[in-house]
Amino acid sequence: MAFTAKLLICDVVCVPSSQTVAEAAKVMKKANIGAVIVGSMGKPEGIITERDILMRVVAEGLEPAKTRVAEVMTKQLITVDAGAPLDKVFERLAQGSFRHLPITDSGKVVGIVSLSDLSKVLKEVYREDRYLQYFADVIAAR
Repeated sequence: MAFTAKLLICDVVCVPSSQTVAEAAKVMKKANIGAVIVGSMGKPEGIITERDILMRVVAEGLEPAKTRVAEVMTKQLITVDAGAPLDKVFERLAQGSFRHLPITDSGKVVGIVSLSDLSKVLKEVYREDRYLQYFADVIAAR
């Protein structure tokens, strides 16, 4: 049985593009998440992440309470289909050098996976010595 991205589906939080960055950050803080979909799950317009806020707002001296999410969000939403194999999830994250990846089904966002989600899984997987040795071998070969 092939494992697919469907295994990683979790709740998604959305904010409107007209919302301020400060309001979006409060939503993220309350939900204890690092990214929100901009728009709706059925019609996503983009994504805004904690890194977007740091690099595009704070570091640029913009005021979070006056800056709209639409002005600083990542508009080109890179996703993975829920039916895609798990290795496609890892490939997309690595190629894009980003930390959050929306999961879609027929163009609708049905979940989002983050590197911290995956690290929690790895923590459990690598409790077994054979997996820990494999991990060490991969890192040493780099």
